[in-house]
Amino acid sequence: MQHKKFFSARHYQWFVVTANLVMIAVWFLANNGLAFWDDFTYLNFARQINEGSFELGTNHFTSRVALLYPTAWVIELLGINEWTITLYPLLCGLIILNLTLWLGHLYHHWLGVLAATILVCDYHIITFITHLFPEMPMALFIFMALVAYDRVNRREGDHRLAALITATALFLAYLTKMTVILIVPLFLYLFFNDYKRRQTNKSYWMITLVLLIFFVVANGFWYQEVYGDFFYRFKNISNNHEASAKTFFDKDNLTLLKRLTYLPLLGFLRGGFFVPLLFCLPALLATRRKHWRLESPEHLWRVSVIMVLVTWWFMSTNWRYYSPMPVDTRHITFLIPLMLMAGGFYWIETHLLSAIRYTRAKFLLAILLVIPAYKVSSSGERNFRELKEAVEHNLRPETGRVRVFTDGLTSYGYPYFYNFQATDHNYVWFSELNGAAPLAGDYLLLNPAFLNDRYHDHENLEALKVMARESGLELKPLRNGKVQLWRWVEE
Repeated sequence: MQHKKFFSARHYQWFVVTANLVMIAVWFLANNGLAFWDDFTYLNFARQINEGSFELGTNHFTSRVALLYPTAWVIELLGINEWTITLYPLLCGLIILNLTLWLGHLYHHWLGVLAATILVCDYHIITFITHLFPEMPMALFIFMALVAYDRVNRREGDHRLAALITATALFLAYLTKMTVILIVPLFLYLFFNDYKRRQTNKSYWMITLVLLIFFVVANGFWYQEVYGDFFYRFKNISNNHEASAKTFFDKDNLTLLKRLTYLPLLGFLRGGFFVPLLFCLPALLATRRKHWRLESPEHLWRVSVIMVLVTWWFMSTNWRYYSPMPVDTRHITFLIPLMLMAGGFYWIETHLLSAIRYTRAKFLLAILLVIPAYKVSSSGERNFRELKEAVEHNLRPETGRVRVFTDGLTSYGYPYFYNFQATDHNYVWFSELNGAAPLAGDYLLLNPAFLNDRYHDHENLEALKVMARESGLELKPLRNGKVQLWRWVEE
């Protein structure tokens, strides 16, 4: 498409700087600490890498080395705290942002302004640059792969370098999370459309395929050498497939039918996808059969969104039986940059944008700042810092051997508060006592934000208190506030 610039180079550069600073500021202010499950597990594995004790095992999280190793390098250099452990996701977010702004610089300033503004203000993006999850690295690698293809399809980049970037990015996505399988149908279609239908980009595809096959096969032979099974990782993922409230393979046919029809729509409405999906929806609805040939390169992004959405809607996550993905939209966070590109290329050609770009109506984009403002204002809702203070001030390692009854998240992730050093403290989840009963001298640590109705935490907590009272114990308060700490003493 014709390159269109609506701002001076200086003004656009100021927007680039501002967008980057806003993302960094939101990352810092919206940080609400560990979620204490997936992110704690990744952090623990990264720590093991630095200690030399890490091994790829039956826990399928250990195979996500493209997340673990960069995190390990960061914490080795800067230490462990709630900000350093999320520097890698932030870096991925910043690279996506600047790739978006670069495309805006190349093709249309308003493409960069619209897409970058929504990206910085997006609920999912803010969530995953402030937590140690694989979603942001996945989003970066898939976006890089498609940007590289887009450049080749426009005849605006060296096809050999683009092929190297595509293959490397896709392999890194593969080493980050197996959800990368959702983009396989898309790239197969792009290959078919170019190689068979349009008779173009053939050398790009040959180099890309050779490199990808080499990377994946070499990885498989590594598993064969170490574990005796070329498909060890794939089987491991299937073996780790457990039934939960979010899965559908273990549900009745009616529930499965709901998942394949309207439940994903509800997921989009209550998740963080509403704004980017609404932004790109006109482009998706305007897609016609002729657009799928990609004769106009701008159509790549809408075709990509449609292909991935359909794949996510119906694809099984287990090769042994049909198991559609959960409707939790975090698993397809990588779609957000694609949606923004699809919507951006659509809106820059409309009369609506022509009508508002020279008027004050463009400042309505500032309304989107409500989203990061909300994330910042709610960053303390999980009481992470109060919990950290309660443990570090009242349950120090030198206090001797103690037993602490608490919620499930704290009982799993408490080593974080001790810098992963060995301690004699024993943290017990009051919803999984396994025969444990409170004794005089035991502690009760309560963070209301961590109580989970799915595991009947409230009921089990009350049952624990009744058990203690029947044993002649009463609770002596040691700390009040958002996080409470008590100690059982004899009446």
